[in-house]
Parts: sequence; C-alpha cells; structure tokens
Amino acid sequence: MNSILFGGSNKLEIIDEKSFSRIYDLFWSSSVDFVLKLVKDIDEAENISQDVFIQIWEKREKLQNIEDIKNFLFVCLRNKAFDHLREIKKSTQETTELWQTLNQENADAGQADFERHNFEKLETAIAGLSQHKRKIVSLKFDENKSYEEIGDLLSISTNTVKNHLVQIKKHLRSEVIGSILILFSLLV
Repeated sequence: MNSILFGGSNKLEIIDEKSFSRIYDLFWSSSVDFVLKLVKDIDEAENISQDVFIQIWEKREKLQNIEDIKNFLFVCLRNKAFDHLREIKKSTQETTELWQTLNQENADAGQADFERHNFEKLETAIAGLSQHKRKIVSLKFDENKSYEEIGDLLSISTNTVKNHLVQIKKHLRSEVIGSILILFSLLV
C-alpha cells in the first residue's frame, strides 16, 4: 500500500507527499494538455489543473476508494474547465448587459439633453417674438383657445390669427431647426 498505483490497477492511494508527487508527475502534462483543448488558454489550463491537484491533495482522505485515478482526475479536470467556461460566458453576458444599459442610459441622457436644448431654443425664439405674437402663442398653446376665441379676445379676424400662427410656426421652426443643424455640425 506504499505505492501510488498498486499492482496493475489505477487505484488511488495517496498516503503522503511522496505518493502525491508521483501522481502529480505522472499526470501533470497530460492534465494541462487536456484542459488546454477545452479552454484554449495555457495559463488557465495550468491554473485549472493546479486547482484540481490541490483539491485532490486536500481531500485525499476521502478519496482512498477511487478505483481509477486517471478517469477520476480527467472527470474533475473536465468539470472544472466547464465551470470556468460557464463563468466566462456569464461574465461576458453580464458585461454585454452592462454596456447595453450604459449605452441606453447615455442615449436617454443624450436624448434628454437634446430635448432640453430644443426646448430652450424654442423658449428663446418665442421670447424674440413681438408681444402681440407671444400673446397669440400663449392663448393658442398655453390656454388651448380656438382661432375664433383668440380673434375675439384680441379683436382681430380668425384669418389674421391663422396667418400670425403660420408666420410664428415658420419663424420658430427655422430657429429651432437652425440650432439643431448647428448642434449636429458641432457633434460631427
């Protein structure tokens, strides 16, 4: 019972550091090669192999009844490699989701900035209108009055109200669109 491999069997018999060293020397190279085929990274293959050998050493008392050490070792290596690959996949998915969230937040923030900029430009353009036209805008859009109601309140015809609103919309559109084009030219 002093040997690692007793007789013709592959039974695990790790009783001291010397017997463990023999198993390590016997299977180290093939273990790393096996894991390398799965994870495609030599450093990770060595780390995974090292972890499995450490676990075998730490649990050697419980592993005395293992009949085929080679099979046991390679099943452990495969499982550890698959765990590593699942962890990488999960990490990659989490990273992708994080980037998507950050990009969406940036897009939302960018959209909010864009809308705020447009609203400020609109307010500035309205402030540049004559007092009479600002009153028409206020009655139409703030108080939701009809053309007829605005005409009656300001003692002007309905057609005059419509004409003023057409002129106001053209002016506001040119002011806001002009600022958007300037903003886009600065961003590009």
